[in-house]
Amino acid sequence: MNPVATERAPLRGSASARRVLPEESTGRSTAPLLRLRPPMLRRWWTDAAGLVVWATMLIVVALWEQHGGVQDLAAGGASALNSIGRLSGLLSADLLLLQVLSMARVPFIERSLGQDRLTRWHRWVGFTSIWLMVVHIVFITVGYAQLDHWNVVSEAWSLITTAPGMLLATAGTALLVLVTVTSIRVARRKLRYESWHLLHLYAYLGAGLALPHQLWTGTDFLASTWATVYWWSAYGLVMALVLVYRVAVPLRLSAQQRLRVTSVQPAGPGAVTVAMHGPHLADLQVAAGQFFVFRFMTGPGWTRPHPLSLSAAPTTHGLRVTMGVTGDDGERIARMRPGTRVMIEGPYGRLHPLVRSRPQLVLMGSGLGLAPLVALAQEAVLAGRLTHGPALMIRRLRSGVDAPMQADVDRLTAAGALQVVDLVGPRSRSGTAWLPQKHGHLPGTEAVRRLVPNLASADIYVCGTGPWVEAVADDLRSAGAPKHAVHAENFTW
Repeated sequence: MNPVATERAPLRGSASARRVLPEESTGRSTAPLLRLRPPMLRRWWTDAAGLVVWATMLIVVALWEQHGGVQDLAAGGASALNSIGRLSGLLSADLLLLQVLSMARVPFIERSLGQDRLTRWHRWVGFTSIWLMVVHIVFITVGYAQLDHWNVVSEAWSLITTAPGMLLATAGTALLVLVTVTSIRVARRKLRYESWHLLHLYAYLGAGLALPHQLWTGTDFLASTWATVYWWSAYGLVMALVLVYRVAVPLRLSAQQRLRVTSVQPAGPGAVTVAMHGPHLADLQVAAGQFFVFRFMTGPGWTRPHPLSLSAAPTTHGLRVTMGVTGDDGERIARMRPGTRVMIEGPYGRLHPLVRSRPQLVLMGSGLGLAPLVALAQEAVLAGRLTHGPALMIRRLRSGVDAPMQADVDRLTAAGALQVVDLVGPRSRSGTAWLPQKHGHLPGTEAVRRLVPNLASADIYVCGTGPWVEAVADDLRSAGAPKHAVHAENFTW
């Protein structure tokens, strides 16, 4: 399990750099090859994003307390029930807005947290918001039932049918519950990505239907000028950000770039490589390792989004992705012809060189999770960032035949830019599951130390399916890799 040493060729100079770039990404351009500018990233953005989240929660609690929340809670009985119901409803509404905001693809938020962290946060916020909404419904209904001396069922029916905005709020709640149920991992596995994505968009509608109820009958929304200003501003800001970054910015970017497919080539069993080019790539800000949401304009089905990582270092000669075509919508993509127009959203993700802080580079990937890692290795050559030796790539493969992007890996290895260690075979059924069966008896931390001898001096990028990435990242940290040096991203939706 020791890395396979390769003879290192010189990496300085344009000739060596050009040799490791994939021919498919050139887009037949004869212009000089230029690296694209990476997007802006500020180190303090992460702390600022967390501060915004906690600030909104504190404001909500403060407004509840200002409106007598603590006094009502101390009074007991129906007043206490209603006070708990009000607070849980306010927190649920605030978390719902934060959840929608996390779906808005705001660059400041997306670049500060990264897709992996943002996805986990989005899921936690979503489930927490729904549970708080359930608490809100139950406590408010029971509290009002005590005040009116009715049974709970009659009170619930009365609230739904007579309170202003409650029918809309009920419909919105049903949609949010639907989104939550289909977000459970077991349910996601039974849905096509396109179907899941469409259902997930109903979160916007659910939040919108809840708005009239909150602003018409929510006493904590109307209790003071400050409360009214806060909630109207919060809803207005989130709605504006969604429209800007999910609609306006992607449309403007696609119109500016005018990307078209230049080639579609087989890339091993069940996979193809798609190369694209446009007249204004020099104006695009993107880094190797990032991904776009692509829509290929082939006619019926063009609206389906495809989040795909770049599988080659982005340059003015073109962009390239490598994707599986055995699943949903794969046949349509595989049949694409050169000249097909492409719409894009992005770039997204923190699996890029801007987060590097250490001299050496380690890349660990499984399956098509190797795509962004190949791009990162090529980018490191172009940027001259392999001055402390070649990058180490650890590939988890089910079979050693037709590994993804093998030609690119061979070019990098021949140029002395890459050392490769392959972990080949079926998944271990016992012991360490992220290893192949023949090595499964090794504890994960020991396997990491054997595979990555430069653990203390390297940035480690990990990409693949969700459970595999999580297991590898956990063992890397347990083996002594600093948390900030492990950059993980998975493509499990």
